[in-house]
Amino acid sequence: MMNTSASRRLVSVIAGFAAFASIGLASVSAMADDTQAAAEKAASASKEEWPCIYRKVPELSPAMIWDGPAITDTKSWRNDDAIRKLSQYLISRRVKPDEVDAAIKKFAAGLPADQHDAKLTELFAAVLTRTNEDRKVVMHGIEKMHKRQVERSHEIQQEALTLQPEEQAAAESPTEEAGVAGQASDAQEKYKWEVRAFQEKQANIPIACEIPQLIDERAGEIARAIRAEMKS
Repeated sequence: MMNTSASRRLVSVIAGFAAFASIGLASVSAMADDTQAAAEKAASASKEEWPCIYRKVPELSPAMIWDGPAITDTKSWRNDDAIRKLSQYLISRRVKPDEVDAAIKKFAAGLPADQHDAKLTELFAAVLTRTNEDRKVVMHGIEKMHKRQVERSHEIQQEALTLQPEEQAAAESPTEEAGVAGQASDAQEKYKWEVRAFQEKQANIPIACEIPQLIDERAGEIARAIRAEMKS
């Protein structure tokens, strides 16, 4: 059976990842040293496009989540309309775990005896292929976000050099209010919001890094559900 909490957690994390597309203007408590630390952290990882703490695995191999028959064909399933539609349904994050299990059981029950395990193996091959396609998109998004953060860290550092020391300190002070006439120059205000936007996006990277792992967990649960319906 698929784990309900893992499925809900995946949906929640996906929502967090969506925050990459926008720049929040919520107040962020950040002093100059915090800003510098975040910038240095992004820059130090510039040699590696992958910012997550765990090792990058470009794609799932069958052996990682499957103990059934060897997967030697990952293309023929596209010629089977039922498997093509079912595999797309199974990997959808909108589909609940119990619905996944029910769909697999229904599919298995309708298979001819002489094709039973072969078709279930083909279904797994379809799920694995689609999962790897999904992971590729997500991981590319993480790498793209990380690359942009490294670039922004350098841009923000250059902007800081154009400010007077007292202006920079004021812009990075968590007690300084934005938009108060006479207290901040346009450059100071611009720098202040850019620092906060950078920090907010940087905080979302660890959240995004969870997504590939959760996708892998879901694929493993689907694999076990398919395997449970096989006769050998």
